[in-house]
Amino acid sequence: MSVNQQEWLESLARLRSERRACAQVVVIGVKGSAPREIGARMIVADGRLAWGTIGGGRLEHLAIERAAKLVEAAQSGRDAGTPQAFTESVPLSEKAGQCCGGEVTLYYEAFPWTRRKLVIFGAGHVAQAIAGLQPYLDLDVLLIDPRSEEEIEPPMAADRPFETLFIDSPEEEISGLAEGSLLLVMSHSHALDQEVVARAIKRNAFPYIGLIGSDRKWTRFRHRLLQRGFTEEELSRVTCPIGVSKGSKEPRKIALSVAAELVELKFEGASSAEGRS
Repeated sequence: MSVNQQEWLESLARLRSERRACAQVVVIGVKGSAPREIGARMIVADGRLAWGTIGGGRLEHLAIERAAKLVEAAQSGRDAGTPQAFTESVPLSEKAGQCCGGEVTLYYEAFPWTRRKLVIFGAGHVAQAIAGLQPYLDLDVLLIDPRSEEEIEPPMAADRPFETLFIDSPEEEISGLAEGSLLLVMSHSHALDQEVVARAIKRNAFPYIGLIGSDRKWTRFRHRLLQRGFTEEELSRVTCPIGVSKGSKEPRKIALSVAAELVELKFEGASSAEGRS
């Protein structure tokens, strides 16, 4: 029986829209007698069969277990947004709980449907300009600001490709951010910027901590953080100034420069970022 390609693609599309991580398992080789033909496939989500079948029985049960573990690994990996895949051959013997006597080769591919998050502390001109580039960054973007939305300048567009969080103490959000998130610190308050940077350094879970400002600003911050007991090695995790070019003070140009730096960081696949002081 041939696979219903439309149903298969619709199932994957639905899971992607729901951000439910999943894996597909496809029969890509058959030797001798087997419960399904080449091309048969199933989709596994939430540790259970979500669509299709590769023949049922013990073979399918084992494949679901393998697929669930692959999804878990893909979600927890550093490059969680990249599908992960492998193949395996399974003899259909009594030892495997099958009596067909043949052999099947299965192809597994995980789709975590997750992307690394860019968290921007501040929601002013530059922050909004960077967040507006979200479709090109291929990152989930969150802006956090202690002011109410009505207080933000410039006014935020109603239709925007990023999330916002308006909360009294943005620095307290550091502890709950996903490991591997990229951070940009550019609030309206230098005191808040310093506290966010301090907490981000202390948690040591972020490959990029970017602080907007000049070399002079970072010199002041660095001096104060050293007085608080931070080491030179810890402070090296901070990038300041940010961006691939440092000449312009125009928000849109800064946004493009920072976006280029973030894209370069992604392509490098770095697990840690070298700070510039």
